[in-house]
Amino acid sequence: MSEKDKSFEELMGELETLVSKLEGEDLKLDDAIKQNERALKLIHLCRDRLDSARQKIDKLVRTADGGFEKQTMD
Repeated sequence: MSEKDKSFEELMGELETLVSKLEGEDLKLDDAIKQNERALKLIHLCRDRLDSARQKIDKLVRTADGGFEKQTMD
């Protein structure tokens, strides 16, 4: 499955697994560097997903006349 097909939750799960390995295991330097690079890529992908979701989220704000208007989230 490509990274584009993975859900945000799947990407975060993989990231959490990598962080646990980096924190807990005695890794060879080369392996630690590779896993760190992968973790940084996953962080970037997750941020992109969150930014995209933020742009899609709208909120309703009550206007002075008692109605509502839609505003995008900042």
